[in-house]
Amino acid sequence: MLYSPLILVFIISFILLGNHWSQNKGVIYLVFIVLDKALTQFALLELNATQDPSTFTLVYYLEPLIVLQGPFFLYYLKSIMKGAFVWDRYLLFFAIPTTAFLINLIPFYALPYADQLAYFSGALVNPDIKGYLFLSLEQQYYFIAIYNTAFVFYGAWYIYSLKAKGSIYIKKKVNILITRIFIVSLLTIIPGLVVLFLLALESEQAGMIDFLNPDAVNNNYLYFQSLVLPLSFFFVPNWLYNEKEPFSFLDNFRATWKKVVQSNSSLAEEDSFEKSSDLERIVAYIETEKPYINLDFSLHDISHALNIPRIRVTSCFNKDLNTSFPSYRNKLRVAHAISLLREGAHLTISIEGIAERSGFKSKSIFYAAFKEEYNMTPTEWMKKNL
Repeated sequence: MLYSPLILVFIISFILLGNHWSQNKGVIYLVFIVLDKALTQFALLELNATQDPSTFTLVYYLEPLIVLQGPFFLYYLKSIMKGAFVWDRYLLFFAIPTTAFLINLIPFYALPYADQLAYFSGALVNPDIKGYLFLSLEQQYYFIAIYNTAFVFYGAWYIYSLKAKGSIYIKKKVNILITRIFIVSLLTIIPGLVVLFLLALESEQAGMIDFLNPDAVNNNYLYFQSLVLPLSFFFVPNWLYNEKEPFSFLDNFRATWKKVVQSNSSLAEEDSFEKSSDLERIVAYIETEKPYINLDFSLHDISHALNIPRIRVTSCFNKDLNTSFPSYRNKLRVAHAISLLREGAHLTISIEGIAERSGFKSKSIFYAAFKEEYNMTPTEWMKKNL
């Protein structure tokens, strides 16, 4: 029975990778978080059930990885909003605490396995031996809690800032993202709080819970809590960004409720977003990442970044937007140049420099695109508007 939550999590992780990998490889961040949490819960459950110190050594091996949950949560959000896998050099910087924890625990890793078990059971002959260099396990817990919480708050700020600055597509995507996160949070956090409340009520130490004492903790409660995370995915199987799959039970329930309290038109609007077209993903990608300021930005870049066939990308511009890709790209570049001019960039750099920063390869191309958009040259525009 103890292994069933862990087996269930591995099955769900396999399903997530199989169904989402081709659309957005950022799902690997979610799978890591789910597996890491499940293994930690399993260690606690096994320790409480068997009092085997070998189980607790698993926590020491997982400890450096737990600190990655916060950064991976942020990059999962970024991958969702971009519609493609996001990875950059900052992720390596955010992983520095993991390396530091690995170094901190070198004394423990260097102990023979028998001494590792004795370290947790209190039977270690030499009391001067420490399992760490500079931070105890308890201190690491506090650091991890603060570190990961900071990333959760930063992730919330990130999606709200995108909503404030983004187009209607971005605003809708953020709204659905927040709704899905809220639903999954309720499904996982509330049962956990209920379990802690029940354990505190049954405790003989005035609300204090001694997890290391099997007589003081009802193992069935912990077993139930370990099942909550994997089971929550069955309620929202297409949550967050797999828009093209059928609605889940909760989505259907929410849609039915909206039919009662709202007009059918507003429901139809959200449904169309749920099924998300290629155009919406393309526009969201261009607005959030601003790839058009790169001199060599092309249809191929969009196709590669979003994993959409090039012919479908071309169709979105020609049929849905009724414009060619070069024309659309030039409009965005000119708009970017205008924003630079309004910010006073022309006071420190030349017109050629502004053109290059906006994605134009030459001054002549910039002037031609600018005149097509405003029916005047950049110099004439500056005299009139600045």
